Amino acid sequence: MRRDSLPERGGPRVISERAMRAVLVVIGAYHVITGALALLDPGTFFDQIGRYGVENDHYVGDVGAFILAFGIALLMAAWRSSWRVPVLGLGALWYGFHALNHAFDVGEARSDARGIADTGAIALGGAFLAYLAWAAAKLAAVGAGPSSGKEEAR
Repeated sequence: MRRDSLPERGGPRVISERAMRAVLVVIGAYHVITGALALLDPGTFFDQIGRYGVENDHYVGDVGAFILAFGIALLMAAWRSSWRVPVLGLGALWYGFHALNHAFDVGEARSDARGIADTGAIALGGAFLAYLAWAAAKLAAVGAGPSSGKEEAR
């Protein structure tokens, strides 16, 4: 068994440190790319991803700036374990409120089916981020994550 798994430390296996880092890098990169697209090319973002209501390039760019910042925070959290629970918790809240907003605006999507699918996907994303926040707290509680300042800086 790997040294970074939780059963070796007396707790149930949730996720290994290596897997947590990999997941954070993947979802961080996804948010960096998505945020950069919305910030740098809001028209394409609106046409391909966020077609709800009336197009507003400035507002789409503002949302892109937030998504980009969240992606960078996720990438930082991959190597700074103390960032994980707060960043992932914030993401879970954001996705939860985002899903509620979409639920109220299902009729504004390209189709009702797309609106329902988007709402469900965003809600699942929020649930996944909440799970990761919980798993990060478990990792920190058993000392599986980096704990010294030296490891944090790597």
